[in-house]
Amino acid sequence: MFTYHLATVLLLAQLGISLPSVDVGSQGPTIVLEYKEWKSIGCQADSTSGRALKHLVAVASPTMTVESCLDSCQAGGYALGGVEFGDECYCGNALLYGYGTSTACNKPCSGNTSELCGGSKALNVYQFANTPFTTGPASAIFAYKLWRLFGCQDEQFPLRPRLLPHSPLVPIPGEQMTVERCLDGCEAAGYNAAALEAGQECYCDLVPSNNGGQPLGWESTNSFECADPCLANATEICGGTSGTIDTPTDMGRLTSYLTCDYFDLCDVF
Repeated sequence: MFTYHLATVLLLAQLGISLPSVDVGSQGPTIVLEYKEWKSIGCQADSTSGRALKHLVAVASPTMTVESCLDSCQAGGYALGGVEFGDECYCGNALLYGYGTSTACNKPCSGNTSELCGGSKALNVYQFANTPFTTGPASAIFAYKLWRLFGCQDEQFPLRPRLLPHSPLVPIPGEQMTVERCLDGCEAAGYNAAALEAGQECYCDLVPSNNGGQPLGWESTNSFECADPCLANATEICGGTSGTIDTPTDMGRLTSYLTCDYFDLCDVF
C-alpha cells in the first residue's frame, strides 16, 4: 500500500502536478464560553435601527477581543456585554426589542482571530455573574400605585420649552431607568405629573387639574410613537424619539402619567 502511494506521488511530481496541502492542526474561531465572572448566553440578533444593547463602547476597533469588551462592560457596571461584526463592543442592562437568537455570529475578533466576535447584525452576548436582566419587546405600564397612564405626548424641545421641566430630586441614571423608578422619583419630589422619554429620561411637573381633562399645553400623539423600551427593563415602554428631515427638532415623545390627585379620584383609585 505504501509503495503504491509513493509511486503515485512520484508520477505526479514528474508530470508537474502537486497535491493540495492540508493543515490538520488549524481550526476556525470559536466562542469564548467563560471569562472571569462572565458567561456566554448565545448569539442574539441585532438591528442598526434599535440596538439590542444600548451602550456603545467601540466600533471598528482593530484590537477587539471578547475579553477587552467584557472588561469595559464590567468597569461600567453593566449586566450584559456583547461583541458584533468582529470589531464592535456594546453593553447594557437589558436585551432591548426582543429580536431573538441568530445564527450569524461567524466573524473572528479583529484583535484575536481565534475568538468569535459576533457577525453582521448579530451579537455574541455575555451575562455578568448571573445578574438578572429582561428581554423585550416592551409594552405600556397602565397603572402603578396612584399613577395612571395618560398617553403619548408630543414634545418639540428645543423649539419649545419642555412639557415637564423638572426632574426627580435624586437623578436616575439612564441605564437604570424604569417606569416605576421615574414615577417614584417624581412622587417623592411632590409632583403629580411624570413622563419618560427615549428609554432613559424622566421628567416631572405639578400641573393644575383643568377639570380632569388634558393638561394645558400638552399635545397627544399616536401611542405607537412611544415605543422605546426602558434601558433597565426592556418589557416596559419609556417614551420614544421621533423626527424627520423637515422637522429635526420635533424629537420628543413622552409616555405620560398623572396621579389620582389630578383627576380628584384618589378615593376610587
